Amino acid sequence: MQVLPTAGRRAAPALERAVIWLLGAFVAAQCFGLPLLGAGPWALWPTLADALLWLALLLSVLYRAPLRPDLRPLGQGLAAITALSALSVLLLLVMGDGRLNVALPFGVFQLFKLIQLLGVFWMAARLPLSQPVLDSWEKAARFGFLVMVVTVTWTYFSPAIPNFLGQFLPRGLGVSGPWESYYLHNERGLGTLGYNHAHVAAMVLLQGALLMMLRPLKSNTWVLLCIVLACFLSGARAGLVGALLFVLLEGLRTPLRSTLMVLLAGVLALAAMPYLQTELDSLIARQATILEAGNVENLAGRGDIWQTYVKNLAADPLRLLLGSGMGSGIANNGSNAHMMVLQVLYETGIAGLSVMLMLFGWLMSRLYALRDHRAGIALNVLIGLWATTFATETLYPNSAFGSFLPLLALVTVVALTPASAAVLAPNPGSEYSPTLQEPAAALASSRTLGWED
Repeated sequence: MQVLPTAGRRAAPALERAVIWLLGAFVAAQCFGLPLLGAGPWALWPTLADALLWLALLLSVLYRAPLRPDLRPLGQGLAAITALSALSVLLLLVMGDGRLNVALPFGVFQLFKLIQLLGVFWMAARLPLSQPVLDSWEKAARFGFLVMVVTVTWTYFSPAIPNFLGQFLPRGLGVSGPWESYYLHNERGLGTLGYNHAHVAAMVLLQGALLMMLRPLKSNTWVLLCIVLACFLSGARAGLVGALLFVLLEGLRTPLRSTLMVLLAGVLALAAMPYLQTELDSLIARQATILEAGNVENLAGRGDIWQTYVKNLAADPLRLLLGSGMGSGIANNGSNAHMMVLQVLYETGIAGLSVMLMLFGWLMSRLYALRDHRAGIALNVLIGLWATTFATETLYPNSAFGSFLPLLALVTVVALTPASAAVLAPNPGSEYSPTLQEPAAALASSRTLGWED
């Protein structure tokens, strides 16, 4: 085995600790999704989470550490999907649909977001996720989640936050894109997460689920209540459906606590209704349309959009098989499909949809097989997120969804870390940081940290 320089052996644990800290900061920063700079196209404006991610990735490449063996198949699958997505962007040139000036930037963004997802997975899957590490991430997740809930609630009842933060966002038609809606239209319930209501609800649900995964010995009743409250106030109907489904699935694990939680929430809601009725009337009317999902008038124009996508797919069998290229949906049809299956079919065809279904099928079967606290929560939140895809592209690269997919990659690594392995993993400050679930004899030879060649 190659002997590493002494300086490299000493520096590697310090770099590893820095990556752990930066990923924790990345989790906490999810509560603030507004861009820091208006550099480049609006969809690529960097946020605080982006800056922390790239810095962590830079430090992570400076030391050697293998992926956990149990995560290598998933890592290889994500790398293959990223490579296939790059080919799908090139497909834009082959299809020759026109409006390449619109399709190509969106396709590049989608590839960029998948590279971020792969980077977060690669970093997290190389770390020793000991209990102290997870405890530190729990504090970060708790901070981020509470700020999300508070700001979503605040922005529903007051436009003060968007008005203040909007002063620092670039302005002007063709510059800010949909970010202008954040500060011009005073849309309620966006918090400090972004300009899209579905994104806000998805982030609240995912961050809340991560927080629950990181506090296995504590009551999470208040977290579930906050998830439902924030998703309700966000105004995202699909997001509320996903949140309620997640809470229902979690309630099956603790039925008595779930029943008490629902009763308490109902009593509090009835007590508060006389004071909030004026403020909440329109929101209650909007969210109540969930019960009439078959009514075309409640689809906010999605029915016409879906018909356009289906018509264009049916007109070209090759397009149905291979897709039109990533980024082509909004360029060729005027908007995203607002349904993930249609979006994936149009841009990547049956081939791309098959790959996505196989990936999530494999992941969900792995989570089900683990049968522990973290894996159970992750499985339930994936089911809840899939429920939202009927009306949005939640699990597909979407310019409105900020750092949602990279955060999902981190949540996946945490979920696939068995609780017993996390307890046994050493602290990152040690000279050797063994990969989880490897035999002790192999650890000494395969998990030595040092400078990357």
